[in-house]
Amino acid sequence: MRILGRLTGGPARQACLLHERLTPAFETRLVTGSLSAGEHDMSELLSSSSNVLRLKAMSREISWSDIRAFWDIFKFLRRERPDVVHTHTAKAGALGRLAAWLAGVPVIVHTYHGHVFYGYFGRAKTRAYLTVERALGRVTSRVIAISASQREELSGKYAVVSPQKISVIQNGFELGSFSKQDREKTRQALGIRPDQFVLVWAGRMAPVKDVQLLAEVIRLAATSLPKALFIIVGDGEQRVGFEAQVQGYDNVRLLGWRRDMEAIWSAADAGILTSLNEGTPTALIEGMAAGLPFVATDVGAVADLAVGELQRLPEGMGRRADNGFLTVRRPEALCYSIAELIADPLTAKRMGTVGREFVNKRFVSDRLVDELTALYYHLLKSRGIAKAHEEGGLTEQEPKAHAVAVGVESKQEL
Repeated sequence: MRILGRLTGGPARQACLLHERLTPAFETRLVTGSLSAGEHDMSELLSSSSNVLRLKAMSREISWSDIRAFWDIFKFLRRERPDVVHTHTAKAGALGRLAAWLAGVPVIVHTYHGHVFYGYFGRAKTRAYLTVERALGRVTSRVIAISASQREELSGKYAVVSPQKISVIQNGFELGSFSKQDREKTRQALGIRPDQFVLVWAGRMAPVKDVQLLAEVIRLAATSLPKALFIIVGDGEQRVGFEAQVQGYDNVRLLGWRRDMEAIWSAADAGILTSLNEGTPTALIEGMAAGLPFVATDVGAVADLAVGELQRLPEGMGRRADNGFLTVRRPEALCYSIAELIADPLTAKRMGTVGREFVNKRFVSDRLVDELTALYYHLLKSRGIAKAHEEGGLTEQEPKAHAVAVGVESKQEL
């Protein structure tokens, strides 16, 4: 049983993919909550609503309805009796893991797609979240970090869980369609001039994404980078404020939520990210799959997406990788990096090629499915539940999954 806070954003892509792709080896259920205002419903990621339970009581904000959501999850667990519960995102991770522990579920897994320990709340609230997460870590069979740097944060910086309980399993995506779009057709449809350098920002307009910094970049670029055009994809609680900050500037277009991101990325020349904190940003991975370089604030696990030896930018503005720029949190630093890409199209193209090769090796869906299948089998065996699966003939797949996808380092982590 997979439990997800809401069907929106990068975690929804992962949860829906796994819900459907794991069906040859496991009987699966998906539990998900309700969306907040301005969030994009990504139900289209599911081929059907079969084996999907939607809980209206489970929403993003902490409220009294969480008690009802917890009780609904607990009853569902007692009825379905899953061998494995895997939770995604903070709210689902708290309610789902506690309910699974009380329901006696043998294997409890949680994925940190990001974390809420920086860039979300004040000091007191953050301390409270850390206390809860550390307690939940004790009843969790395995925590999954989606990058090596995130593992270090969880086990070292924030001491949420011991390193022995953490496996690094990076996200996986269906990336083939990002390299098969008609660039010129999309640019014409969007009214983009041939000489414009298009940067795409995609995400939820929430405080952690720092759309205020994005607005500052857009205003600075209006005078210093006349070729730059910013296409903003997304919505959320801070959209109204963002619109006010860029009102009157003609170098920005707000598209709202879009389902045709493959086409949007094909019309772009680079991806841009301004976040305060990130796990592994889906937007940058999609942009690289389309063959684009990136300009991103050097926060969270963004540095794990950098390829090659990092070179220092002048005046302490950040670092340059073979596939993009990691900058400090200043509009001048992001604009400097954008100017570098505009001034040197050949280098920008070379960065895009490096990025595409990187994500097509590292972030494919088959690898994600194989690694999680191997992890589930390992944890089931460690709980003495292997016999039931042997009778179903499933354990024959486990050595193959280990050999093909896990590798020596991951085997040691398992």
